[in-house]
Amino acid sequence: MASSISIIGASGAVGTTLAGQILRSSLLKSGDRLQLVARGVESSSAKLLSTRIDLMDAFDDEGVDIEVVANIEDVDADIVVMCAGISLRENLIDRRDWGRANLALYEQIAEICAQRAPDSFFIIVSNPVELAVDIFSKKLGRERVIGMGAEQDSLRFARAIAHDLGLNRNSVAASVLGEHGQAMVPLWSSVELTRPNSNIMHEFNRIRELSTASPLEQRVAHLRAQVLDLIQLGQINEAYEATRRALPDARIFVQPLITWRTMQSTPNATANATLRFLIASLSDTPHPLHGQVFLSGDVFDMKGVCGVPVDVSRQGWTINRMRSLDRIEQERIRHASDSIKTYLASLTVT
Repeated sequence: MASSISIIGASGAVGTTLAGQILRSSLLKSGDRLQLVARGVESSSAKLLSTRIDLMDAFDDEGVDIEVVANIEDVDADIVVMCAGISLRENLIDRRDWGRANLALYEQIAEICAQRAPDSFFIIVSNPVELAVDIFSKKLGRERVIGMGAEQDSLRFARAIAHDLGLNRNSVAASVLGEHGQAMVPLWSSVELTRPNSNIMHEFNRIRELSTASPLEQRVAHLRAQVLDLIQLGQINEAYEATRRALPDARIFVQPLITWRTMQSTPNATANATLRFLIASLSDTPHPLHGQVFLSGDVFDMKGVCGVPVDVSRQGWTINRMRSLDRIEQERIRHASDSIKTYLASLTVT
């Protein structure tokens, strides 16, 4: 049976990059369809028409049908990737800053999708991920909505650890739960190394022990202040070097900030994490990932949106087995859940 993927916000940096990665991956075959959704304005439609021709020139070997539609009302696919949103290009420090600017837009798009694509599976990319997951879950049903932020954060954590150990990222597995933002919870207890030797294990244990020397929140705050000062001076290389000297759990909070302040996006990393969800969503075999979902007492009796381990397949998502966590890690996850809940409630207060 033919498969179809729709990208809402396909004219943006992430949407365009994701379209290219989908076609390059050969995930879609002849007879399948990739739908690029414009914003109903002439400039957006014109850009996507040109993007379509460019993609066909590059990736037409598989014979995938690349379609451009002008309006969100025309969304029609098995899987819908939500990338649309209002960008805040100036002085962004926290993803939560997007909340009020995008609240009405997310509600409008979710309402249209509930009417137009009632059976689709939705992957949320738009920031704040927790806000969009909350809105879409309430309008479409929580079992059909998942945010990709926790997977992107987990990949960053794994890469940071691998870098410090002199390994490739595919030799490290790691989990980051909670929020895709200030209430991220990197889990040292989740880290698994592929065939480590004694020297690598010694260095890993040393790094992990260093992370307990001072609270993560203090280290992140100090690093963020240092990096923002360097960015203000235009010293981008020095800012990246400052994050490289930091421990991996603090680094993942601040390094993306530099990329955002210089590029206004992290298109390749975001598209790569999203592609993992697309591959899983078209597979009959469950794939272990990390995602923001709307919980109903599934994990630690938490309710509301939070990033957790999930299995994703053609049948949707289910909660994956939570690894053994120490007391502090459990408390941090519960705190993240409460923080997200408080934040989302604040957006409805006028």
